[in-house]
Amino acid sequence: MAGGYVVEIGGVVGHDFMSTLTASFAMPAAENPTVAVMDAVFAHHELNARYINCEIPPESLGDAVRGARAMGFAGFNCSLPHKVHVIEFLDELAPSASLIGAVNCVVIKDGRLIGENTDGKGFVGKALCLAASRRGDDVVRLVRAAEPRPDAVVWDPAT
Repeated sequence: MAGGYVVEIGGVVGHDFMSTLTASFAMPAAENPTVAVMDAVFAHHELNARYINCEIPPESLGDAVRGARAMGFAGFNCSLPHKVHVIEFLDELAPSASLIGAVNCVVIKDGRLIGENTDGKGFVGKALCLAASRRGDDVVRLVRAAEPRPDAVVWDPAT
């Protein structure tokens, strides 16, 4: 699929102008560089997909979530201030989001909105040395100063 528009199947060439849509819902959104990264990944893998930065005020979050579902988005990311508030508009939470109490990624599958949290997974890899220093605890809560919710909860049953 060169450029994401020309499709060849069994020697027959056609056009597909329906891009898979993904987005970031944030406030503010203008300084979020994820759009450049995602568009580069989509282009590299020759995927007919688009990532859109959307500046969503908190009072419009419900409308934006319903709009993403209605327009057939594959999913969207949530940044501050929406990571907790978005939960009320979702159909389901993955264990990662349920445990942390926040959502940074929503997958839309079969019309259902499923909240995930990948912040903890990324954070844990960098924080294992911190957790190791607390080996006496079964659970270590790793909290950034700016947010009251933990970035990750690490449980080591071997302790």
